[in-house]
Amino acid sequence: MTVGTRIPQSPSELKRPEDVQGWVDLLRARVATLKPDARIDQILWGLSGAVDRIVAEHSGMARELLSVYEQLGIVFEVTGRLSTVQCEREVVDLFVESLRRSFDRRVVFVVRQGPGEEWSTQGCELTVDEWIKSLVNRARDTSTVLVETPPVDMEHHNVAETMVGPVFAGDAFVFAIVLARGRGVPEFVASDMSLLESLTTFCGDLIRSHRLMRELRMMSFSMVRSLVNAVDQKDEYTSGHSLRVGHFATLLGKRVGLHGVDIELLQWGALLHDVGKIGIRDDVLKKAGKLTPEELDHIKEHPTRSHRVVQEIPQLAGALEGVLHHHERYDGTGYPAGLAREEIPLQARIIQIADVFDALTSTRSYRAAYDWRKALAILKDEAGKLVDPNLCRVFDELIHGLLDGDDNAWDRLVEQANAFAQAEKEDLGGDSEGE
Repeated sequence: MTVGTRIPQSPSELKRPEDVQGWVDLLRARVATLKPDARIDQILWGLSGAVDRIVAEHSGMARELLSVYEQLGIVFEVTGRLSTVQCEREVVDLFVESLRRSFDRRVVFVVRQGPGEEWSTQGCELTVDEWIKSLVNRARDTSTVLVETPPVDMEHHNVAETMVGPVFAGDAFVFAIVLARGRGVPEFVASDMSLLESLTTFCGDLIRSHRLMRELRMMSFSMVRSLVNAVDQKDEYTSGHSLRVGHFATLLGKRVGLHGVDIELLQWGALLHDVGKIGIRDDVLKKAGKLTPEELDHIKEHPTRSHRVVQEIPQLAGALEGVLHHHERYDGTGYPAGLAREEIPLQARIIQIADVFDALTSTRSYRAAYDWRKALAILKDEAGKLVDPNLCRVFDELIHGLLDGDDNAWDRLVEQANAFAQAEKEDLGGDSEGE
């Protein structure tokens, strides 16, 4: 210490790092002046024990801080990647991946029990034997993280210890996250259990949110399907038209690389593209002959009417362009805005091809349905005039790829298209098990 600096006389006076060293030096100097004495030895032994306890406490605090840091690290990582998560299985994969990085040299996997009492694992090859089943069931029943060693009379792939955390979505048990350590790997400690408990709670909350969103989407699909059917059934010749347009548009959208939210908005736009026809007079909508100029102007109002209906739903704002502009023409002579080429939104260009294709392959009051090959040939003739030539080429290849060489393929495709909204709802429902 600097000459003239006062040496702290007790631990309570230690304020700076250099004070600690000065105090230690002072103790050493004083101990050196003491004569050998049993009482002094006892005091020193007591001081040594106190120092050991302090070190142990600080070590424990360090482990707790490290555990909290790991929890925060995983939470931040998971939160940062939530925008990429589309379904329940991806939520599970995200947490399992994060736990594997935090628990190095441990096996991390998921155990679930299906509706038929069958047990399955996700993420490893370990067998779900009676002991694992019992451990998972006890963790579920007590809603707590459990750590146990395998029974001595059972072989568990060199597993020395297992930690299990139950995951609940609300009150519903979903699955258990299981961590297994082999021999020679450090034991699970209280901070590990605390970390797993925090993460299983977070995982369950996210899964619950996904399930609520799925339920809302299922309800929305049912409502839209009912509305679309009501509109399409105004004219027996167009019954099911919007569902088929939705299916064909989805096939084309996926083929050109749309996915996630973009595909979902394309589907909504395709399903609702003709909803404005509910305001078109029946004598015009069902007229078998040629329309008068006044009748033609009236029926051309339906994209704008559809747009007006859909814009009342803020969540469907991304579908408005497809609804409003699906009757624009690639050469700029369409309606309602006279847009041309790439000025026409991609969503609208996709819906237009699906719309025209279904119209051509459907029976109308003024003509019989064309077969799918004839419909594709007509579309190809209109490429660059009515429809986007690049999208038309992709759609032509897509349909030929699905139907060539199979005489029954067209009937199956139409059947799938007519069940479009129902199939989408079932797909959403199937996600409840994370598939």
